[in-house]
Amino acid sequence: MKEKHVSLYERLPEIYRIKDQEQQPPFQLKSYLALVEKTFGAIHENIESLYHDLFIETSSDWVIPYIGDLLGTSHLSGDPWTLRADVADTIALRRRKGTLGAIELLTYNLTQWGMHCVELRENLVWNQHLNHQRQDEGGKPPYGLPSVTRHTVIRGGTVMLRDPAMLSLLNTPFDPFAHTADLKPQVFGNIRYNLPNLAIFLWRLNAYRIGISKPLPNPLTNGIVDNSLVATGTEAKFITQFYIHPLGEPVRLFNTYRFNPDIRPPVLSQIDETPGPIPTVRLTEDSAAGAPDKYVSIDIYGTTGPLNISDAGFQLYLPEPAFAGNTWTLRGANLCAWETGLQPTLKNREIAIDPVIGRIVIGIDTDAEAAALVDHLLLIYTYGAVGPVGAHPISRPSAAMEWNGEPVLFREVNFHQNPHGLRDSLSNIQDSTSPIVIEIKDSMIHELDVSDPALIGMLHEDGGFNLQLNRSLIIRAADDHRPIIRLTQPLRFRPTHVKGTNPDEQKQFDAIMANLTVRLEGLYITRSENWAATNPPGTPLIVRAALHHLEIFDCTLDPGGSRELDGTPEGKRAPIHPSMRIREPYGFANSAEEEAFNQIPEIILHRTITGPLFIDTGYRLFLTDSIIDAGSGVNDDPATAVFAISGAGDPSASWGPPSQVSGITVFGRMRVEGIHGRGGIWVHTLEVLDNQKGCMKFSYFSGNGDRLPQNHGCVKGTEAHLRFVSEVFGNPAYGQLDHTTDFRIRERGPNDDAMGAFGFLMEAHKWRNIRIRYREFMPVGVRPLLIPVT
Repeated sequence: MKEKHVSLYERLPEIYRIKDQEQQPPFQLKSYLALVEKTFGAIHENIESLYHDLFIETSSDWVIPYIGDLLGTSHLSGDPWTLRADVADTIALRRRKGTLGAIELLTYNLTQWGMHCVELRENLVWNQHLNHQRQDEGGKPPYGLPSVTRHTVIRGGTVMLRDPAMLSLLNTPFDPFAHTADLKPQVFGNIRYNLPNLAIFLWRLNAYRIGISKPLPNPLTNGIVDNSLVATGTEAKFITQFYIHPLGEPVRLFNTYRFNPDIRPPVLSQIDETPGPIPTVRLTEDSAAGAPDKYVSIDIYGTTGPLNISDAGFQLYLPEPAFAGNTWTLRGANLCAWETGLQPTLKNREIAIDPVIGRIVIGIDTDAEAAALVDHLLLIYTYGAVGPVGAHPISRPSAAMEWNGEPVLFREVNFHQNPHGLRDSLSNIQDSTSPIVIEIKDSMIHELDVSDPALIGMLHEDGGFNLQLNRSLIIRAADDHRPIIRLTQPLRFRPTHVKGTNPDEQKQFDAIMANLTVRLEGLYITRSENWAATNPPGTPLIVRAALHHLEIFDCTLDPGGSRELDGTPEGKRAPIHPSMRIREPYGFANSAEEEAFNQIPEIILHRTITGPLFIDTGYRLFLTDSIIDAGSGVNDDPATAVFAISGAGDPSASWGPPSQVSGITVFGRMRVEGIHGRGGIWVHTLEVLDNQKGCMKFSYFSGNGDRLPQNHGCVKGTEAHLRFVSEVFGNPAYGQLDHTTDFRIRERGPNDDAMGAFGFLMEAHKWRNIRIRYREFMPVGVRPLLIPVT
């Protein structure tokens, strides 16, 4: 831990500081020492950094290969964390070279992916030699042993079909069944059961856990189904139905990852403790191979005291006193047709979970209990995503206490303490003389209606209510939270003061506008349930940004387009919604203010998922590591592809703003005035008005009607195959490049890594690094097979 810096003056004996204060004028010695304090501090900091560079845990990134040279390790490239971990564990891995634990630890150090190693020779079927029979205990056949049941897998026997949970393990990393030898050549992602083969299963998707949230009761039934006509007394009289996602969208439930790389010697990854999708059949308690306690926990909470949080991927919290002391049973089920009921019938105190689409039903005995669940049931759930693009509950640094040299006014919002905390924090912001930081410390839904009378200071202009700003505004998610902001009306931002009454006042207002920034960080922003009733069709989430900067970091501006769960044909998606339509001029009703507004607003999106952006040329657009989704995929007809980025007027006849891009994925057409950058993937046409300026590097273009500036190191769809694992917003692998994608797209982007929004994850480096290390650590004759699970 870095020690607190002590100034030279504070190091003096206290008697000298007292005498210095008594001098006329006072603090002469303090002023004298301040002259050399900066130089002394620089020397002190340099000496301290030299000491830290002696240790791999604290050294600067450039020192890592030099420490590696002392240990004789070959040089790798990629993420500094993985390089540091690789060098730190070099000696430990060499001591355990050839063991499964060493391979798993090595793989984790180089990738931070979930992994599990299996010696496939152990899964081969075998027959006894008649001259050297291995008798069973007591000479009885296997099924005669007391420990063996009809569900037990006998190595070398036939596959057991009686237990779906056990059968679900077939051809998975934890397959208990025996297989015949597979002599076919190695193919990426295929399991080849053979003597020399070592299967290394990899979970590449990240598992993100949402904190305390409230599920959505089924709107069609208000969450309660009266089942009181059931004749037997064992079935539930009432059934409550919930969507796990607070907005009712489909969500694939994942389990949490519980591998501990710090344990020595390393412990192998265990079944049901990997960061993958929760298997439905293993949630059933009645199954011999079911393990619901590994995935689900149930607890009772009261009005006081913190909730008990376990390691399970899915956690339910039932309200006290209605359910205190109850015992519950769990069942994995397909709830796609939950309106028709379950077979067998749901019992009282039984919970059925569908982890594939994110639904749960709970059987209870009284309407009072049903109402208690609808009103007070809380959840913690885990879902999967490729990486931290969009709003996710990730670790964040503490909020800055200064902004542009001014101390900030910090406001904390917690839904559990005040459901209207966000609205209250935004009231009177038009008069603030300090930048405002609003930090949301929960993962609940915050309703925001900018026309609410409680939001004092909202100005009706440009066709709606505007948030007036006298200083910068930052709204951010707290560490490990993902709050949802549901809008009733689109967001509009403008300065409080634009036109001054005299030159001095105008100069003051210009200085404020030159630094006026709105930053949204880690927020999931979507539309309210009555959005369509109060706004014209196609109304975007943000329609005005009369500012110097609009910064959107790590956010999701809900683009729509997720899979429908209403019984429509398979593959049908919800409609795509635009996220921004920002026009020029800048929306001031007063012509004098329009003329006085002297900024060129900059729209900055960083690691954000958004719907279509329609922005006029009077702005500047900066896109980094983001996905812009207009719903047009790789296989869609280019003639019918819709616009992802264009002007605020007719998209086919107007041009979007000058843009700078770095590592973006665009599902749709893009039409802008000018562009430069690198690492982009344009699934459909990119048109640039001024193609005499700018340069694009290491990017993918569709090759269909593109109008491009000069480009270098780029590939086109006419010569390179592009494919995503999923193009549907909300799917775990949304935006992930498939392994069949042309290697130039996967490995020849910026910094010799992947193009697109997830290039910063440096997956190509990870693949290269583990192959290099496997050649060094793998025992002679062992053939590693890399098999991605997700």
